[in-house]
Amino acid sequence: MTVIGKNVARLEVVLQAEEGLYLRLKSLLRREESELIGLDADVLESTVEAKRSIAEEARLLEESRRVLTAELGDSLGLAGEDLKLSILMSHLGEGAGQLPMIHARLKALIGTTQALLEANESFANRSLKRVHETLRMLGQAAPEEVGYGPSSHRSSSVGRGRLVRQAI
Repeated sequence: MTVIGKNVARLEVVLQAEEGLYLRLKSLLRREESELIGLDADVLESTVEAKRSIAEEARLLEESRRVLTAELGDSLGLAGEDLKLSILMSHLGEGAGQLPMIHARLKALIGTTQALLEANESFANRSLKRVHETLRMLGQAAPEEVGYGPSSHRSSSVGRGRLVRQAI
């Protein structure tokens, strides 16, 4: 097998690993949708940790893909710091093997994953806004103590509604 063939095979392995990673992330994001509705802090915390882990793995795979892309570009006589896969595949022609098919699947998967991320972010932001509105209404529902004498000098940081006001 030639150097180009070996590099193509190695790049295929990395792209397939990225595809598997995005499939796991997509599954996690779908699960997160229902978890956001339940608002269980422990469950959401474990999901956030799982997303962090996937992000770390994605960074490693991205770095591997960049190194292999650069090596393949050098093998083809293409110089460039940030060489795109589409450019490499056009120069490889028939030697691209499974790269075009894997690349197309990966692009589609990244698109659907991005849509899920945006939907979950939007839902979480709407929920947070509602929580803030509820806290604000609760803070307004707690009456301020009005009066004369020594107790009138107390600030709003003590007494009824103190925790709600601090949360706002």
